[in-house]
Amino acid sequence: MIDDISTAFKWNQKDALFAEQILAYEGTPAAIKYFSAHSSELSDYGYWFFLSTLWVNYTEYSDLKIWKTLFASQRPNKAIGIMKPSELKAFDNLPNKLTLYRAHRPNESDWIAYTLDTTVAKHFAKEHKVNQISVYRVKKNHVLALFLRRSEQEIIVLDKSLVKLKKIIPLSEVSA
Repeated sequence: MIDDISTAFKWNQKDALFAEQILAYEGTPAAIKYFSAHSSELSDYGYWFFLSTLWVNYTEYSDLKIWKTLFASQRPNKAIGIMKPSELKAFDNLPNKLTLYRAHRPNESDWIAYTLDTTVAKHFAKEHKVNQISVYRVKKNHVLALFLRRSEQEIIVLDKSLVKLKKIIPLSEVSA
């Protein structure tokens, strides 16, 4: 949506040039490495906008440590820059305690993304060829962002120790 643009957006020549340059890396793991190397050149809004856009566009087989470091930045306007206004509004309307779902890849030891939707979790369980979904609880104030752009109702929590495993359910018992 053209009107779903943050109030923090201000056109910036350096951000516009960066947008042109990073297109060469779109859809590859090199994009986040390029972002990491050049992010100091961006405005605060540009930093959060490009970081969230890169996450939503490509996260497969990227270095999670880089993502965590970049998402943990203390640059200003994080909430209004990282989430679109519609995502921020949906986030603000979430309850203070959230139930999250994740279909873990085999032997997965670290992650930051969850979903609010069992249908999405079930889809990923099938994609990852696993037969169970983990159910977690987290306080909303531990959540970095809610992304709705891929229709995944994706929740980002940087510190998985803040998310409490409640149960593991077999895929056959997941209604979706």
